[in-house]
Amino acid sequence: MYFIGLDTLGQSVLRIDSLPASGVVLNKGWKWHSGDNPMWAKPDFDDSHWDTLNPVQGMNHLNRLPRQGIGWLRIRMRIAPNLRGQNVGLNILQAGATQVFINEKLVFQNGKISLQGRVKSGNIYQYNPLITLNADSIQVIAVRYAFSRDRWLVHIVPKSFLRIKLMTAKSAEIGEAQLVFAIIGEFVLFGVFLFLGLLQLLLYAASKDQRSAFSLGLFLVFQSVVHIMNGTLDASCYLFQRIEVSNILPVVDTLYGVFIIAIAVSSIYYLLGIYQYFGQPRKAPFWIIATITFATIPGAVFLSDPYSYLCQFIPGFIIPFSEILRVGILAIKRKQQGAKQFTYAHSFVLLVFISWTVSEFLPFVSNFLSENGLYLFSISFLALGLTISLLLAQERAAINKILRKQLFDLDILSRKTISQEQEKQHLLATQNERLEQQVESRTAELRASQAQLIQKEKLASLGELTAGIAHEIQNPLNFVNNFSEVSTDLVEEMKEEILAGNTDDLLAIADYLSQNLQKITLHGGRASSIVKGMLEHSRTGTGERQSTDLNALTNEYLRLAYHGLMAKNKNNTANPFHCELISDFDPDLGKVDVVPQEIGRVLLNLYNNAFYAVKEREALGKGLGVDYQPAVWVSTKQFDNQVEILVRDNGTGIPESVKAKIFQPFFTTKPTGEGTGLGLSLSYDIITKGHGGALHVNSTEGEGTEFTITLPVLV
Repeated sequence: MYFIGLDTLGQSVLRIDSLPASGVVLNKGWKWHSGDNPMWAKPDFDDSHWDTLNPVQGMNHLNRLPRQGIGWLRIRMRIAPNLRGQNVGLNILQAGATQVFINEKLVFQNGKISLQGRVKSGNIYQYNPLITLNADSIQVIAVRYAFSRDRWLVHIVPKSFLRIKLMTAKSAEIGEAQLVFAIIGEFVLFGVFLFLGLLQLLLYAASKDQRSAFSLGLFLVFQSVVHIMNGTLDASCYLFQRIEVSNILPVVDTLYGVFIIAIAVSSIYYLLGIYQYFGQPRKAPFWIIATITFATIPGAVFLSDPYSYLCQFIPGFIIPFSEILRVGILAIKRKQQGAKQFTYAHSFVLLVFISWTVSEFLPFVSNFLSENGLYLFSISFLALGLTISLLLAQERAAINKILRKQLFDLDILSRKTISQEQEKQHLLATQNERLEQQVESRTAELRASQAQLIQKEKLASLGELTAGIAHEIQNPLNFVNNFSEVSTDLVEEMKEEILAGNTDDLLAIADYLSQNLQKITLHGGRASSIVKGMLEHSRTGTGERQSTDLNALTNEYLRLAYHGLMAKNKNNTANPFHCELISDFDPDLGKVDVVPQEIGRVLLNLYNNAFYAVKEREALGKGLGVDYQPAVWVSTKQFDNQVEILVRDNGTGIPESVKAKIFQPFFTTKPTGEGTGLGLSLSYDIITKGHGGALHVNSTEGEGTEFTITLPVLV
């Protein structure tokens, strides 16, 4: 028991009859005075005129103190007889640098005070030095105190300006051991959380199907940062004071800033991971809570207690942890796996946080937590980390079980597939043998059919020439007939002159007869050459190259094709067809080694297509009342050891969509029955494969088409 009374001199005195296990906080009877005088440490100094002060209050409550400086605190204690001469502990928590005197004897010093009365170095942690009380009934504690409130982070100032608690020696020793144990515990928790977090991240890297493992793994990693920062804070203050390191406040500031940020980040990842694990959609509550948690980091860093304390726990822990509890309860209602054990472990941690928060305002809770908080925090966090790891392990085990079943089903399916594949392979092998036989048979038939088609195409082109050939052969035949008739008359005249004996007239008639026979022979040869060309055109096989006058060949087939077309339309008196033929032959073009009948076949195809195109455009133009003159241009030219034959028309042209197909076999744009689709295909093969040349087309739909034949000149 302890209470305030008066001594024999009328000065106030704190009477202490006994020391309970929790100790006695010296929060009454203190006197305060600014300045510095060594005489103020003497027990008999009269401090009755000093100000009364409760130093247990925080710095923010001590507005009457200057912002920095030096001062003295004094308290008089009447000690019960059983405590005199005994070892006791002083549990000291301070916000500056101190020198503690008991009955004028310096018993404890923490930090250094400059000559100007400022804190040269200091500490903020609590210590438990052991002291020995003397035998006097009155014990005077005098504290020389230097302080400064001009600090970057005012939260680092403890809740108390100066708090001295008198306790038994055993309690002091236990407190010292608890402090060391707390530091070791924080480092152990750091290792456990870091191991569990990295394990989850590595498992996630191996299989990214478990999205919650990534978020919860980061939560565990950042929780390890929280514990290592807290443990480092404790260890720094504990060790630096004992080795008398200079001011550690900047170090504490930095560590505490990282500590606060790690708390916020870990809470967000915890919230996100639980949302993902239980499949909760992220709607407005999630984003609001995440925003609040991050937004309160500056308050936790820069505000002083109790506001810094509340910003640290309420938005950093209690609000997101309450939302996580709601998600866990919803998961229990949905009977999701692991929801119960997670919610139980999480509720325990949340209860510890709430208790720690209300301890700021409820002393009896604060006293309980000061004795048991270390164990509660360690147990709750360790249980939470292990529970989360267990949940993720269960989820991964369930996924692995499903995968194993799928692999088993896949193995069975693979075996069935292999068996079926083997049967198919056997069946295919049998069918392939049969097909090969059929292919060989069909190939022989196709080759024969191909030869027949080519021959039919030749005969079809020969049919196109028939009318033109008939027109061409008619002229020499007419000459033969005419000269034959004249020769017959000359023979009759010759007989008469023989009977009359007119030798001179007989010789003249003989000369005329000889001239007629020569002309008959000439025109007969012309007819023979036409028939020979027709036979060569219809002949199968490639033929041999011959030195050929391409100008003559090009012109001859142009006339034959045109006369053939005119002969076809001679009965169409209502719509006669006429086309302007324009030729431009290179006079310097020498003879070229080609297969004349093959080149003639190509030219015939190109001419027929040109005449067909201009005839079609003429028919369309007459229907629309358009004045149109059909024309076909043919030219030859030699350059760079090459010969070029150009066939151009002003007909309907070739659509762009079918231009790439015109050289394909059996492709035709003509109506059914008017084309075989082999003309241009055979022409392309004759020029490119048979003669090593090129056949190009250039066409504009509605304007005309131009075919260019390029043949190499063999030197």
